[in-house]
Amino acid sequence: MRRVLVLAYYFPPMGLSGVQRVAKFVKYLPEHGWQPTVLTVDPAGYFAYDETLLHEMEVAGVEIVRTDTWDPTRLFRRKQTVPLPAERKRRWLSTLSQFFFVPDNKIGWMPHALRVGGRLLRAHSFDAIFSSAPPYTSHLIAARLSRVSGLPLVLDFRDDWVGNPRHVYPTPLHRALNGVLERYALRTSRHACTINEPIRAGLMARNSRDGVAPSVKIIPQGFDPVDFQECQPAPVPDKMQLLYTGIFYDAQTPDYFLQALARFVALHPAARQHLEAVFVGLLPESSQQLVDDLGIRDLVRYEGYVPHHKAVANQLSADVLWMTIGQRPGAEGISTGKLFEYMGTRKPILALIPPGAAQCDLEPYGAATIVAPDDIEGITTAFMTLFAQWETQSLPTPNESYVQQFDRKVLAGRLAMLLADVSGS
Repeated sequence: MRRVLVLAYYFPPMGLSGVQRVAKFVKYLPEHGWQPTVLTVDPAGYFAYDETLLHEMEVAGVEIVRTDTWDPTRLFRRKQTVPLPAERKRRWLSTLSQFFFVPDNKIGWMPHALRVGGRLLRAHSFDAIFSSAPPYTSHLIAARLSRVSGLPLVLDFRDDWVGNPRHVYPTPLHRALNGVLERYALRTSRHACTINEPIRAGLMARNSRDGVAPSVKIIPQGFDPVDFQECQPAPVPDKMQLLYTGIFYDAQTPDYFLQALARFVALHPAARQHLEAVFVGLLPESSQQLVDDLGIRDLVRYEGYVPHHKAVANQLSADVLWMTIGQRPGAEGISTGKLFEYMGTRKPILALIPPGAAQCDLEPYGAATIVAPDDIEGITTAFMTLFAQWETQSLPTPNESYVQQFDRKVLAGRLAMLLADVSGS
C-alpha cells in the first residue's frame, strides 16, 4: 500500500459541497492501492457542519491530522455555525479579504501546516503529496513540502485560480501576484487535475513556458452510489416535487425560478394543489421575502441545512431536481458538484444555466431540461412540460452508461493512476 499526504483545508466535519470531492477521493483511494493521510484544520466558524461525513471518514479508516490556523475563522468559537452573509455583504467582504490576503484569507494556515506536514513527512514514508484547492494557500503549502521533501506533487483545482470568475482582484498587482503563485505551484507539480475543460484550458494557457504547457488532466465531479443505497426516499404521490439542494451566492439566485413558478400557477390554477418547491440548504432572506410577495408561500417549503445523507434522501424523494448557474462573465467555466450528484439520482433535472461546461456535461444525460437562468418565460414553459409528463408518468429517464462514469470510486481510480504515474510505481 503506497501512501499519500493529502492537504485539504475544507474537510469534514465541515459541510457543504466544498468537502465532498476530497472526502470521497480519500474514502476510495485505498481500494486503488493508496493509503491517505489528510492534513487539515481544527475547524472554527463555518457555514455548516455535518458530523455524518466525519463518521464516514472514520469508518473508512482515513487518518486525519488537524492543525491550528491563523485566519478569520478563529474569530468564532470552535465548530460554531455562522450565518451566510447577504450577497452584497459577501462580495464586499470577499473584496476586502482579497486586498489584504494573498492568495486568500487562509494564508495563516501555512506556518502550522508546514510545521506539522514536515513532521509527518519525516516520520512516515510517503510516496506522493496531493493538494485540493480552494483555498489556494493549500497549493502553496503542498508545493513547499514537495520541494523540501523531494516528493512528487499532484494539484487538484476544484475551481480556477487566477481565472476564477468569482474572484475580483482589487488591483492589477494583486492579480499579478496570484499569477506568480499559480505558476510556482503548477511548475512544482508533476500533474494537476481539474473538473472541466474551460478550467483546464485556462490553467494551461496562462502557465505555458517556451511552448511547454503544464500537465493538467480532467477528473470531473461525481457521486457516491453508497449515499443513495443507504437512503430511504419518501415520495409524495399527489404532488410533483421540485427540489433544490445547496446554497445560493454570487450570480446564483432562485428568484427567476420563483417568478416562473408564480406565473405557471397563475396560468394553470389547477396545478397549484399538485405542486411543491422544496429548498434543502440555505435560502437567502431576500428570496424568502420574494416568495411572500409573489403569493406562493403555500407552494414553497424550506428544510434548511441538513446532513448530507438526508439531503440525498430528499433528492430521491423528489420528482424533478433543479439547479442554477447565474449569467455572468466566466460562467462557462462553472460546473457545480451538485450537478453530478443530481445525475447520480437518475432523476429529471431542470438546469437554469448558461452555455458552458455544465451544459456540455448535462446534454448527454438524456433527462435534462436546459433553460437560460434568467429566462422566466422559458422556465415557465419547462414547468408546463414537466408537469404534463409527471401527470402522465412519463418523466424522462437518463442514459445509464453515461451516469456510471461519474461514480466516485471510478474517479478515485483515475486519481490513483496520476499518483502512480508521478511516483513511478
